Amino acid sequence: CSHIYACTALWTIAKCHDKYAKHPQVAAAMRRSTSLAVLLGAAAAAASSKKKQKKKPVNVLWLLVDDLRPQLGAYGQRETQTPRLDALAREGVVFERAYCQLSVCAPSRNSFMTGRRPDSLRVYNFVDHFRSTTPDAIALPEFFRSKGYVTLGAGKTYQPGKPPMYDEGRSWSGEMPYLHLTKNLTRCAERHPQSNKFLDVCPTEGPDVDFMDRRTADYSIEAMSIARTKKKPFFVACGLYRPHLRWHVPKRFYDLYGTSNIRAPRRTRQVPVDMPDVAWANEGCHTMTTREYGTKKVMINRPLPVQMQRDLVRGYMACVSWVDQLSGEVLDALDARGGKEDTIVLLSSDHGFHLGEQASWTKHTLFEHSARVPFVIRAPGIKPGRTRAPVELIDIYRTLADLAHLSKVPEDVQGSSLVPVLRDTRSQIRNFSLTQYPRCPRDWSKMWDANCKRLSAKDIPVMGYSLRVPGWRFTEWYRWERDPGAPIFEGGPPRGRVSTPIATELYALPETIEDDFDAFERRNVAAHADAACALRGLREALLELLACL
Repeated sequence: CSHIYACTALWTIAKCHDKYAKHPQVAAAMRRSTSLAVLLGAAAAAASSKKKQKKKPVNVLWLLVDDLRPQLGAYGQRETQTPRLDALAREGVVFERAYCQLSVCAPSRNSFMTGRRPDSLRVYNFVDHFRSTTPDAIALPEFFRSKGYVTLGAGKTYQPGKPPMYDEGRSWSGEMPYLHLTKNLTRCAERHPQSNKFLDVCPTEGPDVDFMDRRTADYSIEAMSIARTKKKPFFVACGLYRPHLRWHVPKRFYDLYGTSNIRAPRRTRQVPVDMPDVAWANEGCHTMTTREYGTKKVMINRPLPVQMQRDLVRGYMACVSWVDQLSGEVLDALDARGGKEDTIVLLSSDHGFHLGEQASWTKHTLFEHSARVPFVIRAPGIKPGRTRAPVELIDIYRTLADLAHLSKVPEDVQGSSLVPVLRDTRSQIRNFSLTQYPRCPRDWSKMWDANCKRLSAKDIPVMGYSLRVPGWRFTEWYRWERDPGAPIFEGGPPRGRVSTPIATELYALPETIEDDFDAFERRNVAAHADAACALRGLREALLELLACL
């Protein structure tokens, strides 16, 4: 128990050291950990002693994929055909434990584009955005632009409208107009004849240019070419929309798979034993529709038919293979012009996705499948490898700036540079990740029937926080009581927006199940007596961490 608490809490204190060293509880904890104080002091001394050297500018290509969980061969999912991204993974560093900060598109993208946690931005849904809540924030592409970079973007980089017009004029330098996401190029036109619902699995014949992601990839290739003519380094963000629902994809990628070799969840097709109902959600996904099986309700206590699940998984995997092909074409264009020697490549997503696990077909939860994302970096001078160091999407900002040798990152950026981990994959900068999600129940007797999409931040009644540490996922759901700007921690018990927890979850996640996507979160052990010690330590660590937000 003491080991679990000490590791988590001390990393938390290290993260908050500069801001909270004068807090009496933190100061006491620091005094109890001489080794940590020495470590922090040594790191500061090393940083100050570095000689400033003029470095050659480095380009950035960001393959930012929507709704992509680590459903790649490089993450042990061999049934998914992703040869191009697997090749990228062999050339770069694969982060096996990367997590988003809020598992839905708009707030997640606002978070990692600014390097700040949702509670810092006060952006939790599709109402606010960082330009409305923190107008002085400097977004990541804007930062690179200020350093003389050509910054160009296409597709879904920011959430459409959050901020408005993809932040044109501030984030993007304008050598090419930003390529906006065109909705009629992402939608399936076919409806099921009985329900009149659009199909969720929609393989379609026709030219590739009729699909938005084809245009995004082509734009990205052209953007890199134009940027090189400007004799400036470039930052190109290629925002691929699939595998976001609906799974509308060129038919040849659907034909790569047959339902006979598609695995549907078996051990995790039901919700976890002893799960509080606030942990589950039908938000954004009340029904699923396929051509063969029609329209079925997604229900907390009734998984979809197995054969229908296989067809849905097939649709998702087809989209992943489509994105894999497009990403490979963009990488080929980059590498044909010496990209391996002068360009940082980042592959990431905005959050994960459930494919029937926990009876869910969406994100919007705090389970592993919703929070975990693929994360691969290939950079000049960085050796290929793999790491289990826990990382967060807010780390992207400082990591890209560090790899590009850019100084003066805005002080309000909360993430950390992952360059130490890239240079030594056995190291880590923290031993936890934090993800949160709001709940706005329509009926408090059925808390899973909730949607916060259009509520202002002050009206959100419940927030869940999930702390992922080696071996465990600890989640608590709190009633919020005050405005988002109120401090969460004021010495002593948590106050402000956090009150007594209304539900607690604790899931054992052994290291051996990492690649088994049908093994996560099968039983909530928060009420088990033999888990009380771990629960107590993780709760204290979570509250310490919330003190920093």
